[in-house]
Amino acid sequence: MALEHEDLRLRHARRSRIRLIDQVINELELLNLAHESVVPVELARRATGFILSSATHSLVLPPERAIPVADWMAALFEVQDTLMVPSGDHVRD
Repeated sequence: MALEHEDLRLRHARRSRIRLIDQVINELELLNLAHESVVPVELARRATGFILSSATHSLVLPPERAIPVADWMAALFEVQDTLMVPSGDHVRD
């Protein structure tokens, strides 16, 4: 029973993280559609938190140049992909 509870807690935490990443991606997409090239500091901080907390991320954060919105989005999609439920996990949510 404890193992099932822990599994359920982990699935909920994963889904919550995916939703939070979706929110950041949506905000970046709005910037992209508006042809904005500067990511607001708070949004960059939130995105960076997700990216750096992931074991697999390709976005390098060089301090000397602005990172394009599309690169932020690509990195977040990469992080989000690692959180998706594997195809072998057929437990219904």
